[in-house]
Amino acid sequence: MNHPKRLTGSALPFIYTVIAFTTLLFLLLHPPAQAQEQAGLSVGDVMPDVAITDILHHSTNSARLSDFKEKLVLLDFWATWCGSCKATLPKLDSLQREFDGQVQVLLVNTWSTGDTEEKITAYFDKWRRADGSRFALATTVQDTVLHALFPHQLIPHIAWLDGAGKVVAITGAEEVTPARVRQVLATGTLPGKMKKDLDLGRPLYTDTSLPVEQLRHFSILLQGRLEGIPSGTRLRQRDGQVNGLTLTNTSLLSMYQLVQRALLPARGAKGLVVEVRDSALLFSHKYPLGEEAWSRQHYYSYDLVVPAGREAALFDYLLRDLNENTGFHAGLEKRKQECLVLVRKGKADRLRTAGGKPENSLFRKEGGRLVNSPLSGLVTRLNSASGPALPVLDETGYTGPVDLALPADPQDLPALRRELQRYGLDLKQVRREVEVLVLRDQAPAP
Repeated sequence: MNHPKRLTGSALPFIYTVIAFTTLLFLLLHPPAQAQEQAGLSVGDVMPDVAITDILHHSTNSARLSDFKEKLVLLDFWATWCGSCKATLPKLDSLQREFDGQVQVLLVNTWSTGDTEEKITAYFDKWRRADGSRFALATTVQDTVLHALFPHQLIPHIAWLDGAGKVVAITGAEEVTPARVRQVLATGTLPGKMKKDLDLGRPLYTDTSLPVEQLRHFSILLQGRLEGIPSGTRLRQRDGQVNGLTLTNTSLLSMYQLVQRALLPARGAKGLVVEVRDSALLFSHKYPLGEEAWSRQHYYSYDLVVPAGREAALFDYLLRDLNENTGFHAGLEKRKQECLVLVRKGKADRLRTAGGKPENSLFRKEGGRLVNSPLSGLVTRLNSASGPALPVLDETGYTGPVDLALPADPQDLPALRRELQRYGLDLKQVRREVEVLVLRDQAPAP
């Protein structure tokens, strides 16, 4: 029996693959999550004192729940391919150190993830604290016991157990904060914190009575954070064909950025212009009450199913629904902007590939390269959020595959230009009329 990988909950972060019709590089086509047959433990149940085996990064390679008696135990179900799990590691590591002797974090990597001890060891060799030291977190390998006690579809999936082994809460990663840990340690309760493991393979908030195979069109837009559902983006499929899009617990700004990247793929992260009166409605860091309070009010979730043959219009549907229902409006306009134009210098062709297996590693922090790949890969990298401040336009006219390397910090424009000049390229600052997506407040109705 084949078991699909669990869906992850990251703010655009799934495992990315190229979607040809949008040229977006950050969406993953996940197989639909399947329902679990076993109910498992719920809040208020007491976990049996089972043997937990094959533990890495712990004083022993096996343990029982009773070994952690009188401690708050956090069982974090995770996988090496889960972007949201990776983002949660520093938080869990910090909690483990802050509440040393009171809290025991145990990462649970189950058999269904497809991970091996070798993969997990390599993972923790690569991902470390900011100072380079290792995370002080124990993890199981190919667990089956805890998986059966806490069945789930979405990860991160975190079970909270008090010192007596009672299940206090089952949450996602967002709920794991120092304040909530203190609350559980002080009161033994975490009211209302039960993760909702919706089947994201179905349209949001529909049940099995909906004949999905007959569904021609469906869309829903919800405002406010949905508890127990991860932040994320995924495409829907039917019979191997894309037929929809799901965005959960996502900011409106991220949704409009998604539209911009679909409509203006060559502009990368630099094709959206925001001109609104109250920017705190879009940017959480400008909200005076903090990110958590902001997300409760200003996260949105959206689900869309379109008729067969209309998959290329997914983002047109999304833009229409956002413009009609959010108080904002975005449209394409021509604007004069300062830009960096990528041009060729000289007649010698120093870009032509020597052949070999295609490679694009330009997004590596330590610098990367293009091998036997189109020059558009360089432009995409330079137009990312970590590229130069100004948008980059390709006016080289070069169409063949190229070989080139990029310095570690493409925001260092003098160093970037020196590197590009080795290949007969340069960047020149000019003012150009370019197409952008402009986001404004919705005009009042006449």
